[in-house]
Amino acid sequence: MKAAKSASGTAGRIHGFTLIELMIVVAILAILAAISYPSYLDFMRKGWRTEARSALMQQMQQQERQYTMTGQYKRYEGGSGEGGAGGKYLVESGNCEGQGTIERCIRLTATPQPGYSDPEVGALWIDSMGDKGCNGTAGAKCWQ
Repeated sequence: MKAAKSASGTAGRIHGFTLIELMIVVAILAILAAISYPSYLDFMRKGWRTEARSALMQQMQQQERQYTMTGQYKRYEGGSGEGGAGGKYLVESGNCEGQGTIERCIRLTATPQPGYSDPEVGALWIDSMGDKGCNGTAGAKCWQ
């Protein structure tokens, strides 16, 4: 049986993708994903850090108001999502290193919640003496 001829006189042929063409497209998509996903995660982490810094600054302002009114800081029993952290960081209070009790010097720390790891910065902190930092490998760049 002969293949039917089209109007142009060529034999009709079924058009589609070959397996090799499909595998090339999949390989290209995999390469693009491997390049873009780490950049996407880095971008997201920078946003999370901004939220954490904002939450720490907001809570420190409340602590300074407390100190102005009562002459001492108050232990912060807040948690994730409070102060603008968006639930990605747990904000906790503690006393400053070498400064005695929490009533005289307070250190607020924002620790990433499970599922929001940040190996470069880790936990961000700020204290009432004006010091800021983090416990990751970023050093002083974590507040920039």
